[in-house]
Amino acid sequence: MKRNLITKIAVLIVALIACAACSKDIVTGTDPYAGGKEPLGVGFYINYPEPGTAKPGELVDFYVKGLKGKLDQINFFVNNTAVEVVSAKDSLVTIKIPAQITSGNAKIVVGEEIFYGPRLEIEGNTSVDENYGMVNGFRGSVYDILPNAGGFIVAGSFYNFENEAVDKKVYRNGVHFIDANGKTSTNMDFGQGAFGGGFVRSIAKTGDGKFIFAGALGTFAKRAVNNIVRINNDGAIDSMIVEVINPGNDPKNSLDTVSAFNGGVNDMIIRAFTVSDNKVIAVGNFTSHYRIDYDYSSRDSRKYIISTAKSIIRMKEDGSLDSTFALNNSGANGRIMDAAMIDNERIVIVGAFTTYNGKAANGIACIKSDGSLDETFTLKGNITRLFKVSYNSTLKKLAVSGIFTGAGASGKVNNIALMNTDGTVDETFILKDIGTGIINYAQILNNGQVIVDGTQESYAGVSRANLLILEKNGELLQKYNSLGPFTGALFKVIETKSSLGEPALLLGGSILQYGQKTVGNFLRLEIKN
Repeated sequence: MKRNLITKIAVLIVALIACAACSKDIVTGTDPYAGGKEPLGVGFYINYPEPGTAKPGELVDFYVKGLKGKLDQINFFVNNTAVEVVSAKDSLVTIKIPAQITSGNAKIVVGEEIFYGPRLEIEGNTSVDENYGMVNGFRGSVYDILPNAGGFIVAGSFYNFENEAVDKKVYRNGVHFIDANGKTSTNMDFGQGAFGGGFVRSIAKTGDGKFIFAGALGTFAKRAVNNIVRINNDGAIDSMIVEVINPGNDPKNSLDTVSAFNGGVNDMIIRAFTVSDNKVIAVGNFTSHYRIDYDYSSRDSRKYIISTAKSIIRMKEDGSLDSTFALNNSGANGRIMDAAMIDNERIVIVGAFTTYNGKAANGIACIKSDGSLDETFTLKGNITRLFKVSYNSTLKKLAVSGIFTGAGASGKVNNIALMNTDGTVDETFILKDIGTGIINYAQILNNGQVIVDGTQESYAGVSRANLLILEKNGELLQKYNSLGPFTGALFKVIETKSSLGEPALLLGGSILQYGQKTVGNFLRLEIKN
């Protein structure tokens, strides 16, 4: 024991001597931060302005420390918009709200240093409707909204609504029916819907009151489908009983309950439209039409009749391919991004293609009711890609958005074109400067205003939210654009009324936030006139 103790002491002494020797060789480096500027000591010491909400022309106080000796060096911004400093003291800065501005955070710039402060709300005529009944919204994107029976059918890639999957173990897969106040309605029950990873991208109502759901669907309500299905007005699949091959002796296997709409395609359907005689037009980047031959099918094995069918097809009421529409159709030579149906059952498609059925169609094509190309309907200009097209049936005008310049007779139409049904461009609407942003969505409202969503961070030189409401000529009115930020992407807009009876918009998409409100891909925006 004593011997071990002596050994440990000796080792410790040697180690201390070694460390002492080494310390003679250590060179202390210079401080890499030495010589830098001393911190200015500027900062917002109260995390709110007075008042917290203001209108253009009003004065607002911000509480700031450390400005003594620097009062003549400060620049003040709200949402990256420069504002006038009316007065500045060591602990208080008073600013005047400019005529054009959006809600956002304040910041002070002193020389090359930036000091961030609290948020200032800019009062305006738009707001997220706080009285709307929806709280958590949809877990997953919303692609389409269709008014029906006093409520709305909502379609998308969601699987949960209002946390019902957690609280009630009830899943809403790809489609759900809500009432006018945003609550679950029992008027339509879609069963398990698009359970299994599929989603509904497009909804259309037939002349006899049924519904077409289309998108990326392998099954719907546990029944196999090929990206499209017809639904009764109660939400159940429109079904029928057919005779099939019975490989065994069980008589039950001689019959099968199947979808009454016996048709589909081999890829996702972007848009579906219902036309006369309850026929259905489907638009997408598919290449084949599928139909089951039940004479050669059993309950467990299907015999498919596969026909070449590209880009746009019309199906009869039973789902079979309508051969009188677009016979020998070669379709678009590039990707179709969106479609809208206008008058006379014509379909306008947009995307990244240059021909349709072998004929010139640069990014946009109008398909007549017989499936042929309307060669007089064109958009001239430098077109890179068109993303979206929407149609206002009341005003009979389309809104086309994408990456393009020099459109219209004047060559001044960029990024958004409002078009008449004859293909001419309404040049009263001219989009202002959006910097390097891209417009992903545009829709004309019934009052002629245009709602716009994109990646732009400014409009006409003023910092703005990604969601804008523009006037008929492309001008931006401050009172409709004070709210921000808008985080997400807009896919669908429906005009409605707010809880106070004011004009309102239902907005669906991949939306996480608008203003200070966190949303679940769906909200009601109130617009006061």
